[in-house]
Amino acid sequence: MYHETRGVANTKVLKVHSQQPSDGFTTDVIDGIQNPPLISDIIKPITRCMTVFGIYYWRKKTGIHNSADADASTGPSRCAPLSSTIIYNIIVVLALCFGLFRLLVSMIKGGASTEILLFQMLSFSWEFLCAVNGLICLKSSTNRFGHLHVFYKHWQEKVTTDFRELKIQYNNKKLRRAFLITFTITWMVIALNIVVIGILIFAPLGEVSDAFGLLFTSPFPNSTPLIAVGFIFHFYKTCAWILPAPLVIISSLAIKYGFLALCDAMEREISLSKDRLTDRLRYFRKAHLNLCRCIEILDKDINILNANWYAVNVPLTCFVLYSLINFGQDIFSKAAFTFWLVTGLGYVAMTSFFAASLHETAHSLQEPLLEAETYDITPEKHAQLNLFFVKLNGPSIGFTVLTLITITKELMLT
Repeated sequence: MYHETRGVANTKVLKVHSQQPSDGFTTDVIDGIQNPPLISDIIKPITRCMTVFGIYYWRKKTGIHNSADADASTGPSRCAPLSSTIIYNIIVVLALCFGLFRLLVSMIKGGASTEILLFQMLSFSWEFLCAVNGLICLKSSTNRFGHLHVFYKHWQEKVTTDFRELKIQYNNKKLRRAFLITFTITWMVIALNIVVIGILIFAPLGEVSDAFGLLFTSPFPNSTPLIAVGFIFHFYKTCAWILPAPLVIISSLAIKYGFLALCDAMEREISLSKDRLTDRLRYFRKAHLNLCRCIEILDKDINILNANWYAVNVPLTCFVLYSLINFGQDIFSKAAFTFWLVTGLGYVAMTSFFAASLHETAHSLQEPLLEAETYDITPEKHAQLNLFFVKLNGPSIGFTVLTLITITKELMLT
């Protein structure tokens, strides 16, 4: 396929060919310059896992997880996962909600010791976090109620086109490395959580094992088959707890690297123009606006996830810390509570860090513009410069909490 460059006096037709490296990321290469890969390809391993555990809707007819991917891909998935149906998704969501109802009935019923009641409150907070995560992820993956398919389409049609026409080099290698590290850590945390809870339930650790066994069956009679069923559902809940985080982190990094590549390209052009504003300023501004639009689209779903993470993790962390201090005298129990404490705090800290870093990078294009000479600026460049600064100095660009507060480094410190 062929595309034309724009914004230059002599328009040149360049040949574009697609490459699909061994990691499965499809990308265009123009004269040795790599363009951004498809977002749907980047996060596909994560969405496949979410599909298997029922918190992501994967369309069975096309073999891909929504119709936007059909437009964004060259063909059907070569390694399609277990195709979910909406019935399977509904069953999983109902199971997540049933866990909440079961614990609520147990607490209302009363008669439990202080230790059991505390564990019930801890478990209720955690299962509420998992259930809301699952509902939001399932909603975001549907074409009718979600916005992920809009994000995929906008990235392919707008962002990759801007980068192709401006001939901007995108750091695909760095994004792949970040994805592999994040995906590996994700499954290490999931596996550790399953192992820890399995040992706490099935190993003879005294009061702590008895308490967690009751958590898996209450208000029903305590029995081994019910504990086994509860343990299986715990695997689903753990995935609903952890998997949304890498989805948000990798999406943040993909957009962040787009801003960085755009900033580097603009700095280079201004430098080659002897510190004067480039003639292609309008196209750089448009590319920046399209990247900002990616954040706006994603935030329609992510802002609710952020609110859930902030609101629930605070009481959850308090319950875990109190349990660590007052219960579980054996070393393994204390290690388990420490693991949950670190995971809960790290969960919020990491997602907030990448969101804050995205916010800072989105505003970083001010630096090359402020350093450029403007003594002989044309009226057209002056208008473009003013519009650029209006966006950069206007409302904060980034992910929010219920669209009310933008996640920044200042917010993290407070």
